[in-house]
Amino acid sequence: MRATSAVVRSVQHDLFGVIGRPAGHSLSPAMMQAAFDILGFRACYLALETDDLAEALAVLDTLGFQGLSVTAPFKQDVMKRCVQVDAAAQRIGAVNTLRRTPTGWEGRNTDWLGAVRALERFHPLRGVTALVFGAGGAARAVVYGLMQAGAHVVITNRTEDRAQELAAALECSWVPLESFERVRPQVVVQATSAGMSGRPYEFHVPPDFFLPHMVVMDIVYAPLETPFLRQAKAGGARVVDGLEMLLYQGIEQFFWWLNRPAPEAAMREALRRAARHHKGKA
Repeated sequence: MRATSAVVRSVQHDLFGVIGRPAGHSLSPAMMQAAFDILGFRACYLALETDDLAEALAVLDTLGFQGLSVTAPFKQDVMKRCVQVDAAAQRIGAVNTLRRTPTGWEGRNTDWLGAVRALERFHPLRGVTALVFGAGGAARAVVYGLMQAGAHVVITNRTEDRAQELAAALECSWVPLESFERVRPQVVVQATSAGMSGRPYEFHVPPDFFLPHMVVMDIVYAPLETPFLRQAKAGGARVVDGLEMLLYQGIEQFFWWLNRPAPEAAMREALRRAARHHKGKA
């Protein structure tokens, strides 16, 4: 395991981090460190990369890490290594947050909360029809969150079996990818990795699909304005980029770790600044 962020500043600091493979690209260290610093916490948040999750968790426990964000590819595997997992994470099938306890790591999922809070800034979700592209791990969290908020969710996905499986598991609806235009949603979420760093889309959205009454979110944040969001904006829809979901899931993590409200404005500013810097290096 290696820390891909700054060296730990002092043994007197509480330790937190994001664990994944890769992890060096993560924007979470900038966001979380800004939160610790502005509130005066003696804490350090690192990007931690490993090929062996079990070994890494044991080492981090020994070193006294208090909390961890978990990213790909460990969100499912880490569940088996928790002494306790919250009900939402069990239903979603993934953990993205760990908190150290005297008996081991406790896990929960804040991705679904991040999606809900990002969308509800623009439109109440209770009673709306929401169309979700995707049936992977991220889509599961988004669908669960939308349903918890009272939305009527319809899933569409290139692989129909996965769409059917997710719809059955979370008790919502699905449509074949070639038929999604029949849905008349108020909320649309692109919850696949399509569009990330130029990856191609496996679906085509007609130019007249997006309408001014819609709120459209893409969970991808590199680039910030994906082709999906660009097309939605051209149709007059209100758009939400992937940094908003990342921000709000991080705010929930911060509160769970420290039982204190997170400094939202400072975290958003640090996150957007880090995203611009990351883009400049690309």
